[in-house]
Amino acid sequence: MNKFYILSAILHGLVIFFLLGFAKDEELKFKEKNTMVVSVKNRRAISNNTNVNSVKENEKKEDAKEEKIKPQEKSLEKEVVREKIKKIVKKENIKKKNLENKKQDDKEQKNKSDKIKDSYNEFKDQNRFLQGEDGVFTAVSLDGIEYEILKEVDPQYPVKARKIGYNGIGSVKVKFLVDTDGTIKEIKFVSGESKFGFREEVEKALKKWKFKPIIYKGKVIKVHFEKEFKFKKN
Repeated sequence: MNKFYILSAILHGLVIFFLLGFAKDEELKFKEKNTMVVSVKNRRAISNNTNVNSVKENEKKEDAKEEKIKPQEKSLEKEVVREKIKKIVKKENIKKKNLENKKQDDKEQKNKSDKIKDSYNEFKDQNRFLQGEDGVFTAVSLDGIEYEILKEVDPQYPVKARKIGYNGIGSVKVKFLVDTDGTIKEIKFVSGESKFGFREEVEKALKKWKFKPIIYKGKVIKVHFEKEFKFKKN
């Protein structure tokens, strides 16, 4: 009986020992499970949630920025394209205008040249006109040419002839050219008295003559004149 009680007590002790040990292991596992593991999972969950939210917020902000920037960029690109098109159109219009002006100028120049050419042909067809190096035509004769003398001075009887007692009637024939401004040029003596100062008096008088510019068929021309001066002693 005593052995049986002792054995029973040992068995109960072992059972209690194992039960206590198991309870401690379970408690430890329970603590680990409900504290460490759970806290770690919670931390991860919180961290993950925070990151996701911040990422989403950042993405929303970036999207909002892009939405704002894209219309601005598109608007800017359109404006740049418009400016380029305006410049191209402006250049083309300028080129077109310059070309039209050039054509008009060429046409006017051609018309002027044709008129001048026709006018020159009219003069050239007549043998009484000569064209000089300056392009001005000179009439050889006065046929069909109207002129007007603005100032005409008669030559005086030479003092030399009076001093020597010359009583003859002096006569001098001369040719001269009326220039485009109406002045007298190229005085040439053809015949007549060559002594006693008669020619000098003729030349002196002619240099004082003045013609109105002579116009023939719309052009100012030069004209050759021939005149005879006669001197009579008073």
